[in-house]
Amino acid sequence: MRNTRGRHHLKDDRGRLGGEGRCPVVSGPRRTLRTRLVPWTGAALTAVGWASACGDGATGPPPDPPRPAVVTVNPAAAEMAAFGETVQFSASVSDQNGQALAGTSLSWSISETAVAEVSASGLVTAVGNGTATITATAGEASGTAAITVDQVVSALAVSPAVDTLLVGDTVRVSAEATDANGHAVEEAEFAWESGDSAIATVDSTGLVTAVGAGEVELTVTSSGATSRAALSVMAPVPTTVAVTPDTMTLTALGRSARFGAEVRDQAGRVMRDAVVSWTSGDTTVAVVDSTGSVTAVGNGTATITAGAGEASGHATALVMQSAGSVIVTPGADAIASGDTLRLSARALDENGHSVVGATFDWSSSDASVARVDASGLVRGVSEGTATISARTGSTQGTAQITVSNPDRAALVAFYEQTDGPNWEWDTNWLTDAPLDTWAGIDTNE
Repeated sequence: MRNTRGRHHLKDDRGRLGGEGRCPVVSGPRRTLRTRLVPWTGAALTAVGWASACGDGATGPPPDPPRPAVVTVNPAAAEMAAFGETVQFSASVSDQNGQALAGTSLSWSISETAVAEVSASGLVTAVGNGTATITATAGEASGTAAITVDQVVSALAVSPAVDTLLVGDTVRVSAEATDANGHAVEEAEFAWESGDSAIATVDSTGLVTAVGAGEVELTVTSSGATSRAALSVMAPVPTTVAVTPDTMTLTALGRSARFGAEVRDQAGRVMRDAVVSWTSGDTTVAVVDSTGSVTAVGNGTATITAGAGEASGHATALVMQSAGSVIVTPGADAIASGDTLRLSARALDENGHSVVGATFDWSSSDASVARVDASGLVRGVSEGTATISARTGSTQGTAQITVSNPDRAALVAFYEQTDGPNWEWDTNWLTDAPLDTWAGIDTNE
């Protein structure tokens, strides 16, 4: 047995002694030697000396190569206030030992492409409102950053920017909000205000109501941005007057009818409360009252005018009497055969006014009893009754004419005075038979 007192042997990490031709074994990927001293006769050996002595010809495993272990994205978070706005992200890569790895290849991705897009170089472009996560990847390692896109209103445009209304009109004014890059801010909220509510009012939806004449400015604001619209309000003015009907015919004096007038302002709107004045161009033909009621006075034509402000309209009143009745005078009479009688006729309108200038067509119902000429002269022809008519248009009047024979009257008187009923021969006496058929009578014609 060998004496080991006072001596130390160098053992490896498995407790194996180092000896001639042997070196401590370094296991696995460890990059440092772990040593321990054991008793050995002689001077103590240092680990360094031993390792140096063993280095000659030693073949241990190589150290692990550096690999990406940590990816840090910068900035860690970003906010964007406009579509099209960009932010350049960068990333630093460290290995498993915390050492920076320069020039490491990176890939970039984004969680929400509806919010933003990212290029191969890490340039992020905002495309929609919302939040998204940006990821930079190197090998098996990755890092992230957060982005928020929330458009901020930078400018407002009002439409229409200039407008003119009449009192009582309404119009809806709209506003468009855009961000710093000119993209529409769809969810923008607007606040409207009128510079003078005595001229125009505006509600929360942009509905403008014209109240009084004047100039007013409308203001819209959204997220600190402001825009304005100029509004002119004018009082409605009568511009046109239309009278209806265009022509009115009155067929009787004293007859009335009403014209109507429609007044429109400069915007073509009907002015229902407009004050209209009425005048007649010829009051000998027709007169008109303040309501447009026209009354016939005489035959002829009159121009009826309706005026409102500086505007006026015209219509025609035509008075043309028509016969409502015809009166023949005398209405009944008796004449002897051979005698004449002049009849006269007068036409009256429906209000009983004489129709000036009326002409008549005369006729007899029995020309064998009485005849009538164009002037109304009646001549008795033979005993009997005839109806004489005077017609104008579709209206006529009549007279009853009885024609008698004066010889008959004398013979009747003679018959009665001479006890005719007791005559021996009285054939046809007092009958309607012609006188020359009466017994004993001879007529000279």
